[in-house]
Amino acid sequence: MIARSAPSLALVLAATILVASAATAAAKLTSKNSFPFAFAATSTEVFSGADCGTTASITKTLPAGATGIKVREPAVGDRDEAGGTQVTAVTVTGTAITVTVLADGATICDPAQTGYPPGATVYWTASYDLRAEYKRRVQATLRVYYESYMHGARWKMRPKTIHDSRAGAAPGQRVTGIKWKRFGGRKAIGYGTLRQDYCRPDDNCPQNGKRIRLVASKPDYCKDSDRIEYLRLAGSIGKIEWFGGIITCSP
Repeated sequence: MIARSAPSLALVLAATILVASAATAAAKLTSKNSFPFAFAATSTEVFSGADCGTTASITKTLPAGATGIKVREPAVGDRDEAGGTQVTAVTVTGTAITVTVLADGATICDPAQTGYPPGATVYWTASYDLRAEYKRRVQATLRVYYESYMHGARWKMRPKTIHDSRAGAAPGQRVTGIKWKRFGGRKAIGYGTLRQDYCRPDDNCPQNGKRIRLVASKPDYCKDSDRIEYLRLAGSIGKIEWFGGIITCSP
């Protein structure tokens, strides 16, 4: 199988490290619990054969569910560095990519260059870089301690509790008992209860214990966490946005 890279076999088309998808197994991936994400797979393939005029093929298989497959390298007509072979066919069948090369160059076919007498078997090898771009449905995950890069921070699918760990945020603020109407796709929507653990009985904390609506959005690959996760989380009580912000990730 073609190795995937963290957008260096390559992840996102713009970024190129591929990590294991943050997707959690689901019975069926739909537009509500997943979204199509752009991946790229790269590898160096070595072809081998014997004698002028022979062909060799390799077949590489992308992950199940890969769609919109485009082979960027190699292209028909490309030659290997030594010039002994050329690509004669690049085909995609389902999630399988097949590349065929033909030995037709002087370094294999001309005895004056091979050093072998006419009629002798000439064994050859040729290397080509392979790059394929495709899309596959994945599911986004969410930080339990959002905006946290602390050691031990966790990520979950449909977390029931989320802790506010933003810099400067009041300690002990969390959302509990969260029930998600949808999760894993381009947007997650859920409802829970705002808990402000720092509030004492005689403190004025009118929002403590109130129902809060959560909206997680902007799912993307985050290099810091090595996951595909929601990079924005907003919470509102009634029509008032209680918190909201973008999680910053390394490019």
